[in-house]
Amino acid sequence: MRLRKATIEDARRLFEWRNDPVTRAVSVNQTPVDWHDHLAWLMQSLDSPLREILIAEDGVPLGTVRLDKDIRTEVSITLAPAARGHGQGAVILQLATAGTGPFVARIRPDNKASQKVFEKAGFSFTHHADGMNWYLKH
Repeated sequence: MRLRKATIEDARRLFEWRNDPVTRAVSVNQTPVDWHDHLAWLMQSLDSPLREILIAEDGVPLGTVRLDKDIRTEVSITLAPAARGHGQGAVILQLATAGTGPFVARIRPDNKASQKVFEKAGFSFTHHADGMNWYLKH
């Protein structure tokens, strides 16, 4: 498995993954994303030195990780629908967070699958705030 930087050529794939009903149901922001808004967001994100969008691949695209860099780096992951349930989420997170932390993640309290994936990748629950469970990895 490898991680590569996303490009504008990944726009359609990222859009489809983001708007997948299962993904939306467990996302921090559950609102469907419009294509034009998505393209504008992606172009701005690809140009930002404070955001890194990575695509996980192992012969086929498996998912994406977004790293929002500040005092700490906030991590978000989306798996391709076909990649769910195969134990690859934790591996992707471990690869994406192998650098200097700390790393944080916000996870919906009802998203038990993501909580387990982040814990398996070395994150620990720290607190509940603003309707989300917060996780940390040093």
